[in-house]
Formats: sequence, structure tokens, C-alpha cells
Amino acid sequence: MLLNGVWEYSLNELPGDDYKWGKINIPNNWYLEGIEHSGVVYFRKKFKADPHLNKEYILKFYGVDYFSDVWLNDIYLGYHKGYFQPFEFLITPYLKKENILLVKVNSPKEDNWPLKKKLIKGIFNDHDCRPGSRSPVYGQDYNTGGIWNSVEIIETDGIRVKLIKIYPLLLSSGKAIVSIDCQIENYREPQKATIKYSVEGYNFSTESICSSKQVFLQRGNNKVKIAVLIEKPNLWWTWDLGKPNLYQARIEVETEEKKTKLIQIFGIRKIEIDKDWSWYLNNKRIFPRGTNIIPTQWLAEYTKEKIKKDIELLKEANINAVRVHGHITREEFYSKCDEEGILVWQDFALQWGYEDSDEFIAEACSQIEDMVNFLFNHPCIGVWCCHNEPTNSNREKLDFVLYQKVSSLDSTRYVNIASDLRFHHYPGWYYGDYREFSGLPGKPFINEFGAQALPSLESLKEMFSPEELWPPKWEKWAYHDFQYDQTFNVAKIDKGRNIEEFIKNSQEYQAKLLKYAIEYYRMAKFKEISGIFQFMFVDCWPSITWSVVDYKRIPKKGYYALKKAYQPVLPVLKIRREKVLEGKKLIGVLYVINDTPHRYEGASIQISLQREDKVYFQFEKEIDIQSNCSQLIHTSSSLNSEWKSTKTLIPGKYTIELTLKDRQEKILGINQYFVEVVPAEFKD
Repeated sequence: MLLNGVWEYSLNELPGDDYKWGKINIPNNWYLEGIEHSGVVYFRKKFKADPHLNKEYILKFYGVDYFSDVWLNDIYLGYHKGYFQPFEFLITPYLKKENILLVKVNSPKEDNWPLKKKLIKGIFNDHDCRPGSRSPVYGQDYNTGGIWNSVEIIETDGIRVKLIKIYPLLLSSGKAIVSIDCQIENYREPQKATIKYSVEGYNFSTESICSSKQVFLQRGNNKVKIAVLIEKPNLWWTWDLGKPNLYQARIEVETEEKKTKLIQIFGIRKIEIDKDWSWYLNNKRIFPRGTNIIPTQWLAEYTKEKIKKDIELLKEANINAVRVHGHITREEFYSKCDEEGILVWQDFALQWGYEDSDEFIAEACSQIEDMVNFLFNHPCIGVWCCHNEPTNSNREKLDFVLYQKVSSLDSTRYVNIASDLRFHHYPGWYYGDYREFSGLPGKPFINEFGAQALPSLESLKEMFSPEELWPPKWEKWAYHDFQYDQTFNVAKIDKGRNIEEFIKNSQEYQAKLLKYAIEYYRMAKFKEISGIFQFMFVDCWPSITWSVVDYKRIPKKGYYALKKAYQPVLPVLKIRREKVLEGKKLIGVLYVINDTPHRYEGASIQISLQREDKVYFQFEKEIDIQSNCSQLIHTSSSLNSEWKSTKTLIPGKYTIELTLKDRQEKILGINQYFVEVVPAEFKD
């Protein structure tokens, strides 16, 4: 029985009998209900039930942010700390026909924010993409507190399959062993039971593997282990390398009087990352074309429809891996990544600085165990990361303990102690020039790089009043995360004469930087670079950030640059200079990057030089494209020889079009470049 719907609420204090409670929709973050508040909120729900003597009843909360105390009919049920974990209480003795459920939720501001935080909320209470950015005055605005996910009363018989945890192991023989740990609750006296289990395809057809075993269930929690051998497993792959095959395990428990069941979706795959950050999926080396995602500031609004839209945008942009940055998001997101074949790097909800007390470390260990158990069965998850950009003191103590904890809980995935500045590089935004990406900063593995860009005019008009929008009121823009110094003094973006020009210039700069960086990184695939994750994908609230898709899910120009640069098969031309002197030849190198397992024999590359929509010169060459590699097609000298018949280049702007086709003339990849020929006396 779902208890979702209209509840009552009161701020700060539990009111007396004559108090008129406010009305609020649950599930929701209270900010989305128009309540700008940090601290305590009491929630009350009156409901009817029809409890039966031979049944058991569990009250389950699927997500409450952050501290919660729960009472049913004036009986204190217990306490919970955290924002992402489901938790529950057995309420059989207390459930009546007429009931009052009372929940005290406390989501406070932190006194020692931001360097010595105590709340494990990651980017939800400290980040430069959230409301107020890192302002000491406004950086904790728009609190994320509330009962943000469903509340349910579960009716069950005397036994219940509470949890299934699945360990798939891919053997060197090609077979797979699926080890299934079942947690079974027996609310009655000790009794014999029969466990019937089956494993079969979930999104593909296969014969069901079925069997059964006899067990003896003690009163309370029971752990039962089952092992299933699959002779020819259908493996889970990312969408660009194969099919994301999923299985389902069905566990049914029968006693003399009752039976219950639970179904768990899982996948069979092997994920490895070595000390050189080389990634392997099912024993095949892969190249993650990734991005970072913080899809929302308030989890209640991240509906299945929005999740579906985000996954569609990710796949359309040719992204095969995503880093859930500095938080744990809704479980439905991971299920969709399972189904669609997107690999996930999962951060724990630690962002920058926290206190180092033994009490905090113990709480962090408890919650990181919750994260691993909560998401364990999702085949999409390949990496656990304990902390994003920790302080030195956190790295030395807190993160080491967390790393040991996660490593003891899960041997099937890579555990990264922290994602720190070694992995994060921002030339062209925080320092220097974007062309520094040609030096491959951060090699061999980069999981943050990028630049800010303004969202669409439609989105900006919803963020700012006309007086704030143009000319810009910079203090208002800073609240929405805009970085003035980096925009004008590092990136040197021209503000233009109006907001339309500013949007165009800003988005074009981000697109140019991303194209340049990604191409250089991918050209060095498997030689010096093992994978990349751009920062970041979408705005989590109406803001101005590094995203390529704004809060309204309107793509920026950077999205289309990312989409093109992340094509699984990509032709890349790197010319020596963007400005060519009159009469000189175009000099550069030509690469083809192929991230697929397919070899394309008899493929062709066509290069055309166009000026004013007319083809100025064109040549086509047959090539054999090797599988899963970065392949040099032409050196500078050999490419220059192909242009021998080129007319002397006269001043003007030129477009270079690259088209890569297979033997059947199907387009494999395209790319485009712009060069300007300047007079011979030109001095840069």
C-alpha cells in the first residue's frame, strides 16, 4: 500500500492539537513544494489500513534526506541517517485500522561548511554547479531535504525474500557461474522450506535453468547461497560493442502453508582496470568515451521520463560511459543504463572537504557499504570511487579506510580511492590555452575536462529578469554559477553587442575546446590515453555551467561537437596551422580512430576542400581500417603529396570535409574543419 499523496507538514516544531498543519505532496523535496528551508520539518500522514492477524507488515521509505525519526501511532520506530538509502521498520504490532504516521526530517545547514562538512550529501550541499555555487553566504541555499521518494506499507506472509545479491563470474572457459545470495526473513517459528530458483534471459530468449533445494529457516534473518552454471552465457556489453544482455533470477520460497518470491535483474560481464588505467570489458580492451552527470539538484523531480530522455541524449551523443559525479542518484537511472548498455563510474557522495573524526569515518564506512549493497546487482557499474577531490587530510585517513572497506565488499569491480586533480585538467578555462590539450594533460586517464557555456536564450530568460539578463547583472549570474574571470580573462570570450551574440560566442568556444581536446586524446588511444570523461553533461538546476545540455534539456553547440568527436569511428585531420599563408600547402596528419570490434577492409576516406559552397579540391583513397585502434593514415609529408594538384590557395575561408565509408558505401564517420588562407605578408 503506497502512502504517497497529500501529507501534512510543520516547520521546526511539533505543533499542538489546535495547530493547522500545512499541506504538502509526498514524495517530494520540500524546496520543490515552494518551501525554502533548512532544518527540521515534521510530516504527518493519517491513513486507514485493514491488518490481518496472519500477515506481517513492513513500513518502507525509499528515500529521505537527511536525518529522520519515525513514529507510528505514537510508537517510536527508529532513526535513519543519509539521503539515498531505502530503510524500513517492522510495524505488525502497531498497525491499526486508523493510523497516524509521523516523520521528523532534519536537513540542516552545516556550521563548518565547506571544509569540515559532516553530512554525506556530496554535490547536493557543496558544489560549484549548485545554487549559490561556493559562496560563503549562498552556497547552502535551496536545501534538498524531504521525503523525496515513495513510502510504502508492504504486506507479507510469514516468510519474505528480502534481498537477492548476485555475483556473476565469467570463467576462462567461456562458461559463467552465477552465485546468488538470498536473505530470507522468517517471522514465524523455525520451519522447513523449499527454495525453487530459476535463471533465464530478461531482454532476450533463452531456456530457463531451474532447480530447487531444501532448507531450514530459523526465526528472523536467514542467508541462503545458490550457485548456477551457465554453459553459454549471453554477456552484457556497452551499446557500441554488443548487446546489453540481462538475465533475471527468480527465487521462490515455499513452506507448508505459505510461499513468496522475488525477481532480480542482473547481467554477466567481467570488468577490469589495470594499474595503467587500461579498461577491459569481458576480456576485451575498451576505450570509455565518457561524460560526468549530475542530472538534478532535487531527486524527487528526476522522473522515469526525464531519465529516459537523458539516456537517449547520452546515446545520441555516442557516449558509452558516464560518471555519476559526487552523489548517488535514483535507482531507476542505473536500471536504464543496464538496459541501454552504458557503463557507469560511480562516485560515493563525498565532495571536497570533511572532518576527520573517528565518528565521521565510521558513518562514512556505513554509508559507503549501503551504496555498494544498494547498487551491487547493476551490471552497468564498473567503478566505485570513494571521494571526489579530497583534501590532503581526508586522503590520508578517511579515503584510505573507505577504499579498504569497498575493496572488502566487492572484488568484481575496480575501486578508486579518490578522483583528484591528477585526473582533472582544464586548459583554456582555469588556466592557459585550450591548445595545450595537444600535450595530452592528465595522461593516461582523464575524467574531467571542459569549459562553461551559456544555455539557450529560452533558458536564460527563465533564469533572469530582463534587467538582470542584459546588460548582465554579474552578481545574479554568479549565483547561477557563471564564472566571470574564466570566461573573459582566460577563455577570452567576446561578450558581443547583445545577449544573442554572447550565447553564440560562448557556445562556440565550448564546442571548439571540446572538439580539439577529444580529437587529440582519441588520436593517442591505447598509446598514451586509456579513456576520457568530459565535464559535464546536463545542468542540475537553471544555471550556467560546463554542461553541453541545459536544465531544460536543450542541447548547446558543445553537445553536437561532443556527438561528432565521440563517433565510434572517427576520421581526424590535424593541420599544422589554422591560418595558412597564401600560396602555401596544407600540411597535417590524418588519423582514423575505430572504437568498434570490427575491421573495415576496403573502406575509403574522402577529403574535400570547399570554399563558398563550391568544391575547390577533392580526393578519395581506399584504406583498411583496423579494429579497436587509432590508426595513422597519412603523415604530414604523405598527406601534402596528395594535395599536389591543388590550385594555389588564395586568401579566404575554407572548409575541409572528411567522409569515411565502408565497402558498401555506408558512412562510418564524418568530420569537418575550417581554415583561413591569409595574404603572404600576414603576420600573426
